[in-house]
Amino acid sequence: MMNTNRQAFIRNRAEEYGYDVWNSYVLPLYFDNLGLHEARKSVVIEGGRGCGKTALLRYLSYHSQFSEDRTALPDSVFETVGLYLKADTQYFSAFTGAGIEDLKWRYIFEHALCLALAEQIAGSVALLNCNSERQNKYGKLDQLNFTRAVGGFSDQPVPVSFAEFVEWLRGRRQQLARWFRNFDDSPPPELFPLREFLSALIDEIRTKLPYMEKSVFAVYIDEYENLLDDQQKFLNTLMKGGEPPLIFHIAMKPNGMRTRMTVGTEAIQEKSDFRKIKLDNELRSDFDLFAAELFFFILVKNGLPENVTPIIPHQLQEETHIKVRQSDEKYRARVLAEIKRVLPGQKNSETAASILSEPVLYKRWYQLVSDGLSAQKSSLKPEQFFDTKFPDASLVCAPLLSQSTKSAEEVLSEFNKLKSGASSRFKEGDWIHHLLIGTLLLIYLPHRQRPCPLYAGFNAFISISSTNVRHFLELCHTSVGKFDPGCDFEKFYVPIEDQAKAAFKTSLTFKEEVAGSGDMGNRLLAIVNYLGKLFRLSQGRPSQSEAERTHFCIINDQISASAQDVLNEAIKWSVFFEEPESKVKGVRYESSEYVLNPIYAPFFGISYNKGRKLEIPGGQAETMFTGGVDDFTKMLRQYEKQWVVDNPEQFTLGLEH
Repeated sequence: MMNTNRQAFIRNRAEEYGYDVWNSYVLPLYFDNLGLHEARKSVVIEGGRGCGKTALLRYLSYHSQFSEDRTALPDSVFETVGLYLKADTQYFSAFTGAGIEDLKWRYIFEHALCLALAEQIAGSVALLNCNSERQNKYGKLDQLNFTRAVGGFSDQPVPVSFAEFVEWLRGRRQQLARWFRNFDDSPPPELFPLREFLSALIDEIRTKLPYMEKSVFAVYIDEYENLLDDQQKFLNTLMKGGEPPLIFHIAMKPNGMRTRMTVGTEAIQEKSDFRKIKLDNELRSDFDLFAAELFFFILVKNGLPENVTPIIPHQLQEETHIKVRQSDEKYRARVLAEIKRVLPGQKNSETAASILSEPVLYKRWYQLVSDGLSAQKSSLKPEQFFDTKFPDASLVCAPLLSQSTKSAEEVLSEFNKLKSGASSRFKEGDWIHHLLIGTLLLIYLPHRQRPCPLYAGFNAFISISSTNVRHFLELCHTSVGKFDPGCDFEKFYVPIEDQAKAAFKTSLTFKEEVAGSGDMGNRLLAIVNYLGKLFRLSQGRPSQSEAERTHFCIINDQISASAQDVLNEAIKWSVFFEEPESKVKGVRYESSEYVLNPIYAPFFGISYNKGRKLEIPGGQAETMFTGGVDDFTKMLRQYEKQWVVDNPEQFTLGLEH
């Protein structure tokens, strides 16, 4: 068969695979920790964009668990039947206003949700019996009597048989859709009570179908944050009152639960009413191994022979094999070694050596050293701080000479000690450790047309992705491009320059995408532009005294409610990551710190590491969250003067690139 080049990594969203992901889902290594198959109390799954919430829920749903591609169904598959629904913003946002009182809208929402879940329940039974082999093994659908089960809830005749009942449900849903288009001229259709209707339906199925007599139906509501407040209250009520055989779980972005109230006077409480799982935290510890496995799995699915990869694809889809993947250190080492061969990185010392050997970049280093010596009025020459055998130390001489606390003679003395093999603060004092990455970025900063190798390599891709599977796959797609599964894979690798270019392009793509992040998208994009340029301004300080600045905290004053709303949206859409504050200076109280998503780092030319923290006064934070472009420009100029940046680059703060 003739091999053809394929865009192997072009699909980076679960929605692109459909509802049945049985053949395409790699089980994350945290899967055993979730216990969702056994959960008999509501679970709130929280995670940022791209962490795999949707793919996980679709794997747990009957579409995948009862997949036609699954040749044998174990008995355990009947214990929990997953029902998946995505909270569609456009649809559910229409359940308000139009002169209809709020209570009535709640009943209409309840009815719409009831019909959707009833169709899901019927769909699970239908898929379970999707072929003659399964019908012979399971079947008995002719014993179901839906007139007896739910006939009392409707004034319209409810058919007895399964096939006719499915059509009847579809007709009720279509009737509701028609009413939405003509509700000014007609009363709403009869409305079903969700819990009672679904309980009766489930009871009929559990009673008449022996293979489902102990089944618990678990509802997974995806993108819960899209629901209106009253709709969230109704879901909260279902969660609080949920018990087998009908349990409700939700998945949402951070800050997605705007209210914990129910339709009554009570609120739902964590531990008592639900258990929260933060997927980003679950992903973090083994994200490198999972991402590498996913990389090879996708290539195999696109035609690469399995035997040339370090994985066995079917084992990545078996729950019984998860512990082996986690505990087998030889397997882990083999997979990571192979991915680093395919996506090679460059040691920082190698990058330093390449800088000193490239005329344009060397000139930049030479000028920085010269400026530092001039500022000190030193008679020493830049050449005295240059040695190709010690490229990393040579490079960090540039910021050291710009620091007022170190004399040129002191730096040269320590440099000479290092070259002679004696103890030197370049190593023992961690000068290289603290300053090298910042200095590499500092030298590349004015040369954005040059791909910076710091953003290349599997390890860099993992750090830039920060547990976001979609970001990792897009980095792979942009760097690998078309892949020939017939290639000599042992010799296949992606050049460092191609990876660095891909990192910049991917970073730009996701930065621009921020504009589509909800109602405040344009505001969030302006904030990303402001912070990216502020951190870039800090990165441009010759002294590198606050190297790799990538996060901030808010000090002194509280911000307003409107500013807090913007901050919450930034966290919700993973523009920032909120973490407990570390290294608090002085006696002030600890609060939170906010890390700019590292996916934006390659575009702005800043570090993807969590480096130094910027303390932003509350008044400036207020302006950042609620101000305009002119306010941003003014604040940048203030920081420029404060940091005494020589020859700063010109900044523009619109929504452009």
